[in-house]
Amino acid sequence: MSDLLPPSATKQERALASLSERIEQLPVIYRKLWNPDLCPVEFLPYLAWAFSLDDWNDNWPEHIKRQSLKDALYQHRIKGSLQAVENAIARFGTTANITEWWQQSPKGLPHTFSVDISAQDNERQLPVLEIGTGDDVWLFCGQAIPVQTSRVYRVRFKVRQTVNSAGKSYVYAGVATLDKDFNALAGNPGAHRYCCVDGRSITTADGWQIFEGEITGEGNGSHNLFRHGTAYIRPMFIVNYNGGTGTAQVAELECWDLFENRQLVPNPRFENGKQGWSTRSAGKTVPDNAPGTIQAAAFRPDADLQDDIINAIKQAKPLRSDFNFNVGTVHAAPLELSAHVHQVVLSRETWE
Repeated sequence: MSDLLPPSATKQERALASLSERIEQLPVIYRKLWNPDLCPVEFLPYLAWAFSLDDWNDNWPEHIKRQSLKDALYQHRIKGSLQAVENAIARFGTTANITEWWQQSPKGLPHTFSVDISAQDNERQLPVLEIGTGDDVWLFCGQAIPVQTSRVYRVRFKVRQTVNSAGKSYVYAGVATLDKDFNALAGNPGAHRYCCVDGRSITTADGWQIFEGEITGEGNGSHNLFRHGTAYIRPMFIVNYNGGTGTAQVAELECWDLFENRQLVPNPRFENGKQGWSTRSAGKTVPDNAPGTIQAAAFRPDADLQDDIINAIKQAKPLRSDFNFNVGTVHAAPLELSAHVHQVVLSRETWE
């Protein structure tokens, strides 16, 4: 680029012009950044801001984020209509029956509508790792993940016990800490840093359990601190501890870098089978040798998804501002969320 600055330009102005020229030469394909299908996943939140999305959750799966972006323009055009509400619900892959007050028998409260979601109709068969070896199993992410201990990392673990042990079965989840040479670091508390869940007893009656925890900084006073000298981690979990004789199913183990809002585990939900999971924690490379089998388990919309759907309905700006949200048909009890919005929830034993 030619220097168009006048002879009187200062050194600072010429430096800024040079910097601008260098920026223009960066290999950034702007067209991709504005395409919901092609935009790199780490830039999707910025695209959501640019598209003025009313509802966004960094924990949504990638396909829901991209679909929300693709629907943004049309959703702005139809805000306030029945179609807007239907589209907001469909984005989450759920099926619902929307009934306006004058369609109900007997007629409902004027200027209201009802959203009914069947738990059974929205079941999905998803892969889980089933471990029933009659012994406790320690599994680690096969990829050694570089970390900066000054950042905050969040581990999320979803597990259930399908066959009880003769005694108690405990679960743990967190990270194994490695130095710059991929050697395992030791030191209390614990063999690893169980920042997510530290020895919780679960039974078949508990159903699916979700645990979350964070780790940042260095020290030996807590499972929420990296060991001194940590350069790499391997997210990990333990089931059927200690010497349990039952069977456990693991649905996911995620590890998020909250600074970059990026999920770090390559195969967190076993969609690629047991690939990338190992019984070994130390070393630059470890074998894929996870025990257990991949099974299919039925999942229904959990409480987080229900909240997301309710928020999406509110952001659709329906002209009739009151609605009931129903999941299933039994043990319903109204719970006020905010002015003019009510949710109907199930008791624990009737949901997952």
